[in-house]
Amino acid sequence: MHRYLTLALALTLAAAEAQAAEALSVESIFGSRSLFKTLPSAVEWLGNSRGVSFVRKTEGDPARTELVLRGVPSGRERVIVVADTVAVPLDLQPDHPKFSIGDHQWNRAGDRAVFTFAGDIFLVDTRGRITRVTDTDGAEKDPSFSPDGRRLAFTRGNDLYTLDVKDGDYPETRLTTTGSETLLNGVLDWVYMEELFTRGDVRAHWWSPDGERLAFLEFDESPVPTHPLVDQVPLQATATFQRYPKPGDPNPIVRVGIVPARGGSVVWADTDTRDDSYIARVYWTGDGRAVAIEKLNRAQDRWTVLFADAATGRSDVILEESSPAWINVTYARHYYSRKRQFLVGSERDGHHHLYLFNLDGSLIRPVTRGVWEVVELEAVDEKKGRVYFVANQSSVLEHHLYRIDDNGKNLARITTEEGSHDVDVSPDRKYFVDRYSSHARPTRISVHTIEGKRLFDIADQLSPELAAMRLPTAEFFTVEDEGSLFHCRLWKPLDFDANKKHPAIVYVYGGPHSQVVRKAWSRHDLWHAYMATRGYLVFSIDNRGSAGRGKAWEELLLKRLGTIELEDQLTGVDYLKSLPYVDPERIGVWGWSYGGTMALNALFRAPGVFRAGVSVAPVADWRLYDSIYTERYMKRPQDNESGYTEAATTTHAAKLEDALLLMHGDADDNVHMQNSIALVRKLIDAGKDFELMIYPQKEHGIAGSADRTHLYRKMTAFFDRHLGASDPAPKPAVP
Repeated sequence: MHRYLTLALALTLAAAEAQAAEALSVESIFGSRSLFKTLPSAVEWLGNSRGVSFVRKTEGDPARTELVLRGVPSGRERVIVVADTVAVPLDLQPDHPKFSIGDHQWNRAGDRAVFTFAGDIFLVDTRGRITRVTDTDGAEKDPSFSPDGRRLAFTRGNDLYTLDVKDGDYPETRLTTTGSETLLNGVLDWVYMEELFTRGDVRAHWWSPDGERLAFLEFDESPVPTHPLVDQVPLQATATFQRYPKPGDPNPIVRVGIVPARGGSVVWADTDTRDDSYIARVYWTGDGRAVAIEKLNRAQDRWTVLFADAATGRSDVILEESSPAWINVTYARHYYSRKRQFLVGSERDGHHHLYLFNLDGSLIRPVTRGVWEVVELEAVDEKKGRVYFVANQSSVLEHHLYRIDDNGKNLARITTEEGSHDVDVSPDRKYFVDRYSSHARPTRISVHTIEGKRLFDIADQLSPELAAMRLPTAEFFTVEDEGSLFHCRLWKPLDFDANKKHPAIVYVYGGPHSQVVRKAWSRHDLWHAYMATRGYLVFSIDNRGSAGRGKAWEELLLKRLGTIELEDQLTGVDYLKSLPYVDPERIGVWGWSYGGTMALNALFRAPGVFRAGVSVAPVADWRLYDSIYTERYMKRPQDNESGYTEAATTTHAAKLEDALLLMHGDADDNVHMQNSIALVRKLIDAGKDFELMIYPQKEHGIAGSADRTHLYRKMTAFFDRHLGASDPAPKPAVP
């Protein structure tokens, strides 16, 4: 009797597992009704640390959003605003979208948040009362509270303004008057936002600690060439002209202004960027007497910290570092308010660590050290002398939150769950929000005490349907070659049969200061798991140049992008071919962005190794990409002509022997579709056959459920046709 019950239960579980595996598909991963729960957006600490706010789609109607507040430490939830039910005198035109709240910032008291909608500024308090602050024809952008909460700074028409919000009349003051299409005050231009100020905060103005002054960046874009982005979908095609400097082109001319928040004359910091240098970071010193300005020369191999007197603009060099390759500028900075010291991240010992300096630039001590990397400086508790940071100290595959005393003692790991933790510490340094994921589970957002105790969850991407599925999980291991140790990751099919020959797909990114092999979650990794359920092996190897291994590991790519990376990717292929269960005649490769470039390199520069490859949004020739990123690693074309020629995939396109699928969005403002068009021209001239897919009105990420579903379905069918079938398609004929 029990034997039959056990057998029936086993059969039921097996059937459930099979049914769950069948439910995994491209549509369920990327479609509008995916397996993932939707995470809230705009998760923000109240300025008083008594709660966390976020924007959430309402149950049953994802088109409606609500602003939610969770009390800390209680976790008690309160919906502040259901956005599209707000009845305030907005006077919106019929063609405006429904009222909504997105990115927002709380004042230090934690009782009011500022946000923009339809080009105007609004305030919302913790009771849900919304106040319209501006009502103008121009679009207000990037509002921020002064430290005391009495004023807002914002931009309109590329000029900087402040606005008094203390009494309710909201009088505004115009701080700059020169804003135009080519002169930007307090507004980041495209290349700076993409390559230097990369944290998602697009403001280019900074309040002094006392709220009496603002530092801001002025960009003169007039020397920068333009690139057309053409929308071909409307009956009458339209073009947008983007200021986009390519390697060797003139860059924007940038300087730092300091202006009273109540209005007055602008003081220009004496930084002298006429040598084509970059302003890489701007901070205020803790006492507010000076603006700390960080410069990079154009080659990005010399980094200088200057302190500009807030009253006169006179600057003194405080700190300088140089590198034979390039300097990686991070956000690891803290200027103490209680003592004349600052904390800064540096790779001076070969790994990114934290160092404590006096304000005169003299080194006090290293705070962290070791053969590992500080990834982010998260917070400094000045009263307790503690520093909180994310690092890969326990494993290069994981990111965890740590604390250490600023005397360099008592290092302790705070987060414990295996995987990757992206944290946001509360203003009072007593709590943190943790965005946690691993290779085996999607993202969960939770709130913890600063000691690591989990108080409550805000949201979890893991749905019951996904949790019930039996899915392949990645295996992690290392491969050694000529003294180098490479981290690798491999998905195998469910119920793996080692006696069977399997096709393999190599997923690559490969670019400098990046990392693929990590215990972290991404949606396309679920597609990798899906391909494993279809019988594929999916493999990745982090080549030299990847992040987390130190400066010497990274700098090998200098002036020859694509060469070292390809050598190491081929080491990974050699490892795959050594496995008895890999079919060496059915290996494919795919990548996106830099990974798309690497997929092209693999097909063109190692013909015959890969049966098929997919390249999404690739840089076809580094002369076509932006100046700041490209010159960091390749220097200027006039200084490295042979390096640019060798690194260009267009140079090697005529060597194509295998199947290629090339995909690009025609509105890509990052890697312009010009790259793929230039490559197509070379392939046609060489008589090569290939497949091309254009995504109209789509940018670099080719976002949207319909387009993403289409893209991954097309990739799936492409690999099935060339690798997956028992009798895959023949190789393209070589003329």
